Amino acid sequence: MRKIFIDTGCWIALNNIRDKYHKHAVFENKKLLSEGCFYVTSDYVLNETYTLLRYDVGHKRAIEFGHEIKTLKERNKIFVVHITDDLLKKAWDIFEKYSDKDFSFTDCTSFTIMNDMKIKKAFCFDKHFEQYGFIKLPFIKN
Repeated sequence: MRKIFIDTGCWIALNNIRDKYHKHAVFENKKLLSEGCFYVTSDYVLNETYTLLRYDVGHKRAIEFGHEIKTLKERNKIFVVHITDDLLKKAWDIFEKYSDKDFSFTDCTSFTIMNDMKIKKAFCFDKHFEQYGFIKLPFIKN
């Protein structure tokens, strides 16, 4: 089973038909799942996602998405990493080191998880994952 890290932008695109990447996200999601990929994400990514869905799509959709994540976790269809003190320290080291990049702190926690879990690919629309050295799926320019 191939692990893929899924970032906020993809969660948003999958859940917001008005998102400019919605069609790309739906297509890539079907492809990745049909190939047997297993998604990994984090509580920080989900925090961002719930908040952005709340603002952009509405409270109801944010709550529905939260229930979907809970169900996926219960069925072992997704793994949600909770950011620990050790992960925070590693993420801070990345955040502090790259003054020439505009990585968000949440990006740095995601990079740390991917490094620790030896995940090479991210389902995202965020150029920062490529800048840090990961493979970004889907392959579209932004």
